[in-house]
Amino acid sequence: MYINFVVCTLCISCDCLEEGHQQWDVKLDPLKLYDRENWIPICFENLAVAHVACRQQGFTNASGLFKQFTIRFGEVYVVTCPTVSNYFLYGETNIMRCNISHQVASNCTTASVNCSNKDMHKTNPYNGQLHLIDKKKTATPADGTVEVYLHNGWYQVCNNTAFTDTVADSICRQYGYTGHDTRDEVDPGNSKSVIITEYTCTSETGSFECFTHCIPKKYKINDSCQDHVTLTCKFDITKKYITSGSRSQCALDEGSHLLQAYKIITGLLAGFLLFILALFIITFLFCDIKTKKMKCCCCWRKHDVLNYAHIKYRVNDPRND
Repeated sequence: MYINFVVCTLCISCDCLEEGHQQWDVKLDPLKLYDRENWIPICFENLAVAHVACRQQGFTNASGLFKQFTIRFGEVYVVTCPTVSNYFLYGETNIMRCNISHQVASNCTTASVNCSNKDMHKTNPYNGQLHLIDKKKTATPADGTVEVYLHNGWYQVCNNTAFTDTVADSICRQYGYTGHDTRDEVDPGNSKSVIITEYTCTSETGSFECFTHCIPKKYKINDSCQDHVTLTCKFDITKKYITSGSRSQCALDEGSHLLQAYKIITGLLAGFLLFILALFIITFLFCDIKTKKMKCCCCWRKHDVLNYAHIKYRVNDPRND
């Protein structure tokens, strides 16, 4: 009886781990991609792919590879990810943002991935960073209660009439996906809240690549609300053109500095171009400045109004030698 009970418990635990997988989730040991209820091995050649897989799982990067082996035949995905110098600013957070091709294996290499023990939401978070708290304990990193980092603290987003599908899509885009699959509400408990009564992204504007672009200047934090937002994000392979925002684009403080610098530079450039244009027009239209009467160079001067007193010329005059 005891043995049967243990076996049953193990089976239930395994079933729980297999529930909740989303299309295009990743598994690290060995590296695989979830495609239509099947785990397909991923073949790759450099550590950049492992870094992105770890970031999709919520870690900062990969610390190394182990159990490397060659797949000689079978269905695989061959993945190539860009190598970036600063992944905190520009790095991809979803493996589907990389170059992926579905192939039949021909001696391609795969491995298991070790991720660093640093969580992205705990390692130098930026103002406006997002995190999905997995209260349901599902196997996918794209499912959880929405949390945003503001003013040196994490706050869960209140669910109210202002929160729409467009806002939910913007959250998932900043999180690395193309949009949201489902949204619901959850009891806030003792969690701190941020209340936003109006968003700048609407059904007319469409979703933005950053949730922070939807947030107005005024919002309330530490106030209690009735429910918090919980989301499941998805990656639609047919909408891969829908971009995701990186830290350099989504950070509220860094983005405002970039925007201010952009406005200053564009203002100076526009002023310089206007000055050059005005100088060109003045030079082109008014070129006779010896006389104090400005005469138009583009106007047609009749032959009979020319001042011959200034252009007399004698062929045999010795002064012409």
